[in-house]
Amino acid sequence: MQKESFFLSNNGVGVSFCIENGIISQINLSNCDKTCFPEKSPFDKFFEKTFLYLSGKSVDFTEDLRLLNMEKFTFFQSQVYNILIKIKFGDFISYEKLAEKLGNKNLRRAVGRVLGLNPYPLVIPCHRVLPKNFSIKNIGGFSEGIDIKRRLLKIEKII
Repeated sequence: MQKESFFLSNNGVGVSFCIENGIISQINLSNCDKTCFPEKSPFDKFFEKTFLYLSGKSVDFTEDLRLLNMEKFTFFQSQVYNILIKIKFGDFISYEKLAEKLGNKNLRRAVGRVLGLNPYPLVIPCHRVLPKNFSIKNIGGFSEGIDIKRRLLKIEKII
């Protein structure tokens, strides 16, 4: 099993990519103050889109879903992630509204657990899910950390 790692950073957010056998298996986010772009790879177009996103540009990652291992998700995870993929740059949804789209507003905690397992933040934009009555101080949880979520929401001018 061939495993490679790539890292890029812009606007205070670092993004590391784990690639196995030509498929992105994990994306991790971190705080990073330097700006860098990975060296040449077959994923250059995807990395460029990610870099543009971090620069505050609206980017459509829909065509890049083929680069991800989407087969590892359960049916419920796939349902949640398919709704998230449709949320556009600068838009957001509440946990409750997301659960309602799944057919039951009482599923909001289950939705939160699925969001916490998301291996592809940015592409599957779980940072765009906010509490019903969110504020700058209450933006909900995020598996990559609240500071990263806040930075992403600022990049998209949601907060």
